[in-house]
Amino acid sequence: MSQDDIIRIIEIIKRYFPKDATEISDALDLLNLALDGLMSSTNKSIAEFHKNKEFDKGMELWEFSKTVSTIQETINEYTSLLNIDAEADDDEIDEELDEIDEQKTIPNYSDYIVDSSIPHTLYEDFTHKKVVAFSFNNNRYTAKDWKDLLLQTCDLLAEIDATKFSEFINDPVMKGRKVSYFSRKYVDRKNEKMKNIDIYVWTNLSANSIRNLIRKLLRKFDIKLTDYYVYLRADYTPLHKSDKANDEYNPDQRENHDETRIGKYVRQTLRELSNHQYRFTDKEISEMQSKQWSKEVLGIDYPLLKKYKDNEDISAQIKDGIYGRYWKEIFEFNGMKFLATSQWYERHREPFARWISRLQNEK
Repeated sequence: MSQDDIIRIIEIIKRYFPKDATEISDALDLLNLALDGLMSSTNKSIAEFHKNKEFDKGMELWEFSKTVSTIQETINEYTSLLNIDAEADDDEIDEELDEIDEQKTIPNYSDYIVDSSIPHTLYEDFTHKKVVAFSFNNNRYTAKDWKDLLLQTCDLLAEIDATKFSEFINDPVMKGRKVSYFSRKYVDRKNEKMKNIDIYVWTNLSANSIRNLIRKLLRKFDIKLTDYYVYLRADYTPLHKSDKANDEYNPDQRENHDETRIGKYVRQTLRELSNHQYRFTDKEISEMQSKQWSKEVLGIDYPLLKKYKDNEDISAQIKDGIYGRYWKEIFEFNGMKFLATSQWYERHREPFARWISRLQNEK
């Protein structure tokens, strides 16, 4: 496939499927973060090989790292193409109302309040959502808005290593298509100064752009994304629901729309646990394969996990009866392979998040 063909495909996706364009862009961003980690591991191995005078192995990894770097450049190019319109919108962001003003101006304000004790990961969509706090290194910090969350996060990271943070000013990874996220110069109403070092942070960003920037920052500091959580106070998604055929809010449509979102959250969270080789107790593993436990704890109608069998067709294993009820992705826990149920709705978010929070607290 030629470069022109890829660009044409991207333009079609952006024109007809803008939400999918955002999803693809986020996925590419996460892939690039993972490749950053691979490059870091590769550089350490190269240094070790040279130290031990294993020059052939060092040169092999040097050529490998150049290939990975080329792949990253290509990913960055495609991400930029997918992100052009979204990034342009960042310059038009309105000032966020505080909670008191929202209570005065938003009808039925209480209808949009959410449980602020539920942790949300950096894999979620935060469009039209209001932040109240975040947790980092097992400490919770109150945040008045997304800008405040970003600034506090930057200050905390600078406390860990101010020299490393200062390097972000000239780091191409920390530059958007039109702006530098970190600089020495003040731009009126666009950036704000950090607390303890002479660096200005670009804060004129959407919630999801701030989320993406924090992902990059954590990756640079070798901090796992699962060690950082966001807490929300309100979700105004229904107020911005775009339905040209029917402007009236439809709760049934909301649940169908959110099924994908909650499913993505569950899948990514389980993937993180699997990738980091999280070990459950034998009792927990047994319970997660139980329909009764899954209903009582998570509110779902199917067992959270079912054992994967290597010698059987996965297309048959994902079914419960004649219908597919499980994802084809394989998760590994306690040295065993499992499939996870795909049957999730927004009403399951709260019990699932609380269960995950308990797992984190039991570490």
